Amino acid sequence: MAHPDDPELSCGGSIAVWAKKDRVYNVIVSCGEKGTWDRKASPLLVAEEREKEAKEAAQYLGVKRVIFLRHPDGELSSIKTLKLELAALIRRLKPYTIVTHDPWSRYFHPDHRATAHAVIEGIMIARDWHFYPFLLEIGLKPHRPKELLLGITEKANYVVDITKTCDKKIKAIGMHRSQLGQLPDWQKRVCNRVKNDGASAGYKFGEGFYKMHV
Repeated sequence: MAHPDDPELSCGGSIAVWAKKDRVYNVIVSCGEKGTWDRKASPLLVAEEREKEAKEAAQYLGVKRVIFLRHPDGELSSIKTLKLELAALIRRLKPYTIVTHDPWSRYFHPDHRATAHAVIEGIMIARDWHFYPFLLEIGLKPHRPKELLLGITEKANYVVDITKTCDKKIKAIGMHRSQLGQLPDWQKRVCNRVKNDGASAGYKFGEGFYKMHV
């Protein structure tokens, strides 16, 4: 995900479901240091606080580890190494499922779109033998994930039932205290979304994704 609060906002309920039976890793691409409306705030201190919040929320949801790539907030489209960094992590962690932003959503943030496209390119690099031979030299053999989930999406074809974990999602979002003032009516909007996503699949609450096999 692009920013420290994106996992919880996008799929916090699903993370809580998955973490009960599988290992879940959060990979956060940017520092999120520009995530404040306070003109006098230090971006370095904002980034430090957001990392603490991300770790707290992830631990609460059962995430095994949070990996911070610490790229500049708002500039992810210019990070030429990002797809290779993600490919290396895919080969190292060997995930069955990868979750990222939907780059074609109308509600994208430029960093979300850049991250999503880098993930898609990273999957291609990670799964094939002839991309970046140095990866083999450092012991990172190809790995092909089974599925890619894109969210928040307007074209969900797969919904996770988060009826039992919706409260955990809301609480985890609330742990990103530095961001709540910039998310007006966030609880109402999040609740409306999970109700609508859930209803589309016959659940009380759900998180919808566009599911792709890779």
